[in-house]
Amino acid sequence: MLNVRDLSYSYNGTAVLNGLDLTAQKGEMVGVVGPNGAGKTTLLRLISGILKPPPGGITIGGTDVSTLSARERAKLVAVVPQGPTLPVGFSVLDLVLMGRNPHLKLFQWESAADLEIAARSMEKTQILALADRAVGTLSGGEKQRAVIAMALSQETPVLLLDEPTSNLDLAHQTQVMDTVRDVHRDGEGVVVIAMHDLTLAAQYCDRLVMLSG
Repeated sequence: MLNVRDLSYSYNGTAVLNGLDLTAQKGEMVGVVGPNGAGKTTLLRLISGILKPPPGGITIGGTDVSTLSARERAKLVAVVPQGPTLPVGFSVLDLVLMGRNPHLKLFQWESAADLEIAARSMEKTQILALADRAVGTLSGGEKQRAVIAMALSQETPVLLLDEPTSNLDLAHQTQVMDTVRDVHRDGEGVVVIAMHDLTLAAQYCDRLVMLSG
């Protein structure tokens, strides 16, 4: 499903990734671990297309990510970023429905099917009862689950999470990781998680990839 081949990337001449190979199969949850500055976030940004990967360096289901438009990439990869800034005044439902944007035409409103997908995503992340709540009133763990629900509503084969438990207390860390694991078990896609916490990574991931040097 995901194939990264001989991937290198530099910032202002300083190499961050050098000759990286990584594959992930359907149904796999892969944890990417390593020290600060090892390139974990850079790898996720390259897979998602936030940073432009070299031609042929990253393929998803056989499709070269570097050849895709932003909308086309958003139909293949969903991202839960580290410490996302959520729109002020949005309800949880409004936020989750943003995940349907790649599937809508310009000026097209969400359909009943889109609302059903959003509701299903909120149900999977156990926040359906919070649909009408303003995102600003949510706890840290609830906000993270809402962002995960938004990513799920994109219905992509690849889900990327960048430090999804950072700045959460222990109870919320477990809740968020339980949510990711349970959602992942329901699908056939690939989940790639960048993490600092080796204990959590070992507990929840099928396989760990170490980035260092």
